[in-house]
Amino acid sequence: MYYRKGFLQSFIVPLLVVVGLMVVSGLIYHGASRLAPGSFRTFLVNVFGLVLFLSIWFSPILGVPLSYFRGALQIERVIIAFANPILWILKNELMVCCQFSGVELIYFVFLPWFFGIICVTLLFFSVMEIISRFIHRRIDNDDPPRVLPVGIIITLLLGLAGTYIGLIRGQEWVYLVVHHYATHFLNQ
Repeated sequence: MYYRKGFLQSFIVPLLVVVGLMVVSGLIYHGASRLAPGSFRTFLVNVFGLVLFLSIWFSPILGVPLSYFRGALQIERVIIAFANPILWILKNELMVCCQFSGVELIYFVFLPWFFGIICVTLLFFSVMEIISRFIHRRIDNDDPPRVLPVGIIITLLLGLAGTYIGLIRGQEWVYLVVHHYATHFLNQ
């Protein structure tokens, strides 16, 4: 059994690792724009741009196992998995909040890149939770966890469906969101 290593070690440290990776890579990526053009700047932009993207869109791949094997509670693993996408969405919402009304900001969240990131995070959270439970089950014969609990199966299916609707069929999703907004709020 993976015993809880205390709130600091099981929740705060993995959260700081995941969020810290996003913040540091973002600072380096955006800070590289101040450098003179050249190979060093290109290297920083390419490497840390990729790390920034991965740390936002695929944060559960690092966060879930890191927290699971430190004994983090389920809700703590969910918070760690969704921290970077939520922070990224909030940052982007704050950047445009002076341009849109409150209702428009809500619709803004349902555009494919925001809706999609939540669905991708849900999908990868579920996958990494299953993988972590499977590894735990293989190692721990005394108290093996259920590998496929109902809640994880539901989040996996929701993540798959949402990723398909929001990203793969994103153009139709945009039309649906914009049409709903135009029908219910634009002409009032």
